[in-house]
Amino acid sequence: MLPGCGLFYDCVRRGRREKHEAAGRTDSRVSAEPSGAGKPKMGGRQQARRLEWAEIESMTGGFSSRVIGQGGFSTVYLASLTSSRLGAVKVQRSSERLHRAFRHELDVLTSLRHPHIVRLLGFCDEREEGVLVFEYAPNGDLHERLHGNNNNNKRTAAVLPWARRMAVAFQVAMALEYLHERRDPAVIHGDVKASNVLLNAALDAKLCDFGVAHVGFSAAVTARASARPVMGSPGYVDPHFLRSGVATKKSDVYSFGVLLLELVTGREAMCADTGCRLTVAVGPALSEGKVADVVDRRLGDAYDGEEAATVAALALKCVSVGPGLRPSMGEVVRVLQEKTAALFSAVGPKPVSKIMVSLS
Repeated sequence: MLPGCGLFYDCVRRGRREKHEAAGRTDSRVSAEPSGAGKPKMGGRQQARRLEWAEIESMTGGFSSRVIGQGGFSTVYLASLTSSRLGAVKVQRSSERLHRAFRHELDVLTSLRHPHIVRLLGFCDEREEGVLVFEYAPNGDLHERLHGNNNNNKRTAAVLPWARRMAVAFQVAMALEYLHERRDPAVIHGDVKASNVLLNAALDAKLCDFGVAHVGFSAAVTARASARPVMGSPGYVDPHFLRSGVATKKSDVYSFGVLLLELVTGREAMCADTGCRLTVAVGPALSEGKVADVVDRRLGDAYDGEEAATVAALALKCVSVGPGLRPSMGEVVRVLQEKTAALFSAVGPKPVSKIMVSLS
């Protein structure tokens, strides 16, 4: 069994539904990560710890450690939490507006607890440059794994197998289902995309970057100028949101549908050369049932055609123009669970009772 991707049958899920009704409860369909021994204070399943600036400087070597991520508003450094454990330190740019965005992301992250959402280990709010310390994902992000780096040097890692792609899809779907249906109030991620899906040592998915997340009913109100960046990324953003300025759970569903299409086709959400969106490029062929024409050619014959057709059809439903035509993330999880045999090859032929591991 690959850690982090345990499967229920529906009867088991229904029988234990009451165990998930409390807000913040983790999903028992996934395995707990090994707890290990000798964890630092920030480790395990404890709450994120408030750190001093001197501690941040120490774990990053005075910010001289390797930069493992960089955006318009932050830089991510590789950090040594202990002599044998690494972490990722995200340092926000210094400004009053960005500090408010940092506080927002911190507030959201400290309320979440799920094996497929990146774990916040600590934070520092002593200065205007807000700092978040996360668990380290040594296999980078899904965008890098599927498409290579943003420069001309492609990663030499092996092609992501079909079963692993389906496991990642299922894990991200479970994370979104948790945010939408198992949190009270619900959380809308707002920027689901391949580069916001980290891959740990076992290639299990960790959804990250909650900087534009919306919490509760306020997520379904007209967008306005605020301290937070605009929701969504090119190729992934819900067209209905662009037209109406209203963000809902179905906005995340749309973005997840694009992510599914990426996993099936191996193509980027938006072509860098033509600016053509993936939904436009492959939608017509998929609607005509020509799934084999768009499946990632790097997979060769190492995928199940019927399974690919099922996932492609699900992706098309997720990216429906009308939000009311899109499934909920709970429905997405059920389809992947029931119709995607590759998941069973990912978790192994173990009895359900062995797969279910409580995270409480």
